[in-house]
Amino acid sequence: MKALFAIAMLALPGIPASTGAEAARAAGSARFVFAWRGVPVGTVGLSLEAGRFTYTSRHLHVRDGQAGERVREVTLPVDAAGRVAGGDAVPQALWLWRGPPPEGCVKGREELSGQEGPHCVTARDATSAEGTMLGARFRARYDGQGRLQALEVGDSRFTRAAPGERLRPPPELFADGLPVEGGAGGALRLRPRQDAPAFTVPARLPDMTEWTPAEARALSAKVHAAFPEKGPTAADWRAGGEGEAGGCLAHALRYASLARARGQRVGLVHGLLAVDGGPARPHAWVRVALKGGGTLDLDPTSLDPVRPDTHLPLALVPPEGPALEAGERWLSLLRGDFLVVRATRTE
Repeated sequence: MKALFAIAMLALPGIPASTGAEAARAAGSARFVFAWRGVPVGTVGLSLEAGRFTYTSRHLHVRDGQAGERVREVTLPVDAAGRVAGGDAVPQALWLWRGPPPEGCVKGREELSGQEGPHCVTARDATSAEGTMLGARFRARYDGQGRLQALEVGDSRFTRAAPGERLRPPPELFADGLPVEGGAGGALRLRPRQDAPAFTVPARLPDMTEWTPAEARALSAKVHAAFPEKGPTAADWRAGGEGEAGGCLAHALRYASLARARGQRVGLVHGLLAVDGGPARPHAWVRVALKGGGTLDLDPTSLDPVRPDTHLPLALVPPEGPALEAGERWLSLLRGDFLVVRATRTE
């Protein structure tokens, strides 16, 4: 399987929002797109009305090789101080939602699992906060009205969708892909709608090290052979492990991990794959820098050549980290800011 379906099986962490009477009194709702390593895999909805806080998670889920959507929802009664009624814990999402909370610690509750533990702010100002939640470090960013705009927790990122903004659900992106307009055989391109800003993908990252094509291709073949099945598993969100199934992201991360062990650094390409006249679906592959200049893109999942008429890069990012730039570009596709087209002979 060439698409990034395996991301769906990732256990969603709770998305944090503010504590105290001000947050608990403020009714309203918000929606966030959840991305892991830059790949959008779901949405999180928050609402607070009449002392009831509701957390709704809609995320990509794969079963028997088919991509679908899993919905989980928890509603908690909260008191005027924003704590779960009858207890002393603040819902994790309610803790950060409406403005940076003060420095210090509270007892937080992760909505979906019910796990409770310390949630601490170690630094804050009018538009940001950082600290730890159940031991995991976080950074939150707010607008001038104190509304949560973005949250980073490890490899995860939550980005707020504007009220009323229409978004294509991430599960639909993976299951159905994006239609490709134009005749067969042309190079894949993104055509912006209206005023959507264009973007470029750099040829290489500053810390990419140079290889020979033979060495790079040999490692690609080794990674390809290490996965007896090309299907979604937990391997798609960790770099280690041998002899298991794995999708394209697992292959790309394994390649980067083995390259790093050899003292080489490569780039991870987030992009779209369109083959045999089908739609363009999310895909991942690697890019290596070559001795003497130039780069080489390799697809260890299939070992097929990476060509302009099949592979469309969206972002080139380090294999480690949340890939924030990739996340913003995927979000623009979910908004419908771009059409996927094939270039004509005159382009």
